[in-house]
Amino acid sequence: MIEALGFLWPSFLVAVCLVGIHTYFGIQVLARNVIFVDLALAQIAALGATVAFMLGHPAQSLATYGYSLTFTFLAAVLLAFTRAWATRIPQEALIGVIYVVAAAASILLIDRAPQGAEHLKQILTGNILTSGLNEIAVIVPLYLAVALVHFLLRQGLAQSSSLFWEFVFYATFGIVVTSSVALAGVLLVFSFLIIPAAIGVMFDSSLPRQLAIGWVAGILTSAAGFAASFAFDLPTGAAIVCAFGVALALAGLAYPFVRGDRVLALKITVSTVCWAVAALIAGSAIQLAIAPRADLPLIDMLEHAAPSLRNLYFTKTEAIAYQDADEYAERHRLAAEQLIEQERRSRTQGEALDEAAMQRISSFLKSYAEMRKGEQFVMSEVRARARERVRWSVSLGLLAAALLLAPLPWRRLWTRLSR
Repeated sequence: MIEALGFLWPSFLVAVCLVGIHTYFGIQVLARNVIFVDLALAQIAALGATVAFMLGHPAQSLATYGYSLTFTFLAAVLLAFTRAWATRIPQEALIGVIYVVAAAASILLIDRAPQGAEHLKQILTGNILTSGLNEIAVIVPLYLAVALVHFLLRQGLAQSSSLFWEFVFYATFGIVVTSSVALAGVLLVFSFLIIPAAIGVMFDSSLPRQLAIGWVAGILTSAAGFAASFAFDLPTGAAIVCAFGVALALAGLAYPFVRGDRVLALKITVSTVCWAVAALIAGSAIQLAIAPRADLPLIDMLEHAAPSLRNLYFTKTEAIAYQDADEYAERHRLAAEQLIEQERRSRTQGEALDEAAMQRISSFLKSYAEMRKGEQFVMSEVRARARERVRWSVSLGLLAAALLLAPLPWRRLWTRLSR
């Protein structure tokens, strides 16, 4: 655990810096109702980086940053004019056009590049794990300078109708986005911008409190994303983006309890959950009755969590056959994993296997895979036949359970029927 903290904390500090500056800009973006301007500027910066990449400049070089910044400034000029055009065309539509054209141009440029797919992946998701104290030493003064400019010019920046102040806003925003995309990628930068700001705006109306709520939510969510990435060996950028999505969903669920009538919110929540579960059960019942051999996601998930549920409708012979096939399939899986681990260990220890040994391992892996598929087919067939045998009784039972769970006005219905 200590080693993990030592490895992750520099990248986490970078994420804290990104949350700090992007939450402020996110609140401004939400106030101006230009939600996707970050994606547009980020994609423009990525287009500049792609041009530099095609000209042979390294991805993290000063020349690449210069290309990205130049393209971003040009986009800032264009975005400043979109406010005037918005009298006839929605500004978000124009911002969407900028994003789409920039993305298409990037694809055209990297289509024939030898490492084009890897470059595109790097642009979208970035690799925040590779950032550390050196990057912090660059972005902290930059972000502080941008924050100081916005503080000193706050009255002018509030004049959204002025072309000059629009350019100042988008240009400073573009400087931040250009440096952020190089560290974290387009998707993660958009999450840092919108989601903490949205949570802050959701729960308060004053800028200082919005910033405080957004900073706390963003830092905690980033920490959760890093922890999930380390614990489950997931791509860090994608894990943090998903964590931000979960955080926004939880904030939305919590909002009625914090800002509204708690009793009414609890009743609505319970009723919604009951209806959703009842609908899932009823849908599974109908699917089981119509197509018992098809995949039944809800029933399969319950059986995976509690395998003993199969004993409710398996005969003794079916249970034995299913268990034997399951044990053999697991045995073949473990044998294949042992071969893969043996080959990996030999490669990491510098004792590369010869071609004949690799062919033998490949042959064994194919054999184990085929045998495992065979056992899984037996398991699937046993389960399908058992479900086909009991489909009507189980379907009726599930439908009855769905009706009992659904929050229907049973007392009112009973009163009407008894008249």
